[in-house]
Amino acid sequence: MENLPTILIAAAVALVFLAIVARGVYNRRHHKGGCGCGCDSCPNSGACHPKS
Repeated sequence: MENLPTILIAAAVALVFLAIVARGVYNRRHHKGGCGCGCDSCPNSGACHPKS
């Protein structure tokens, strides 16, 4: 039981990491990414919304 604090801290870090990844997956599936519609002022809008 000498390693209990290390195990608890590692578990907390793992939970935070998993929460961040899960939120990213949720946002991607619900189209809540970093680029929204009408982002003409975005420097990367040409890659997101190619003009035909």
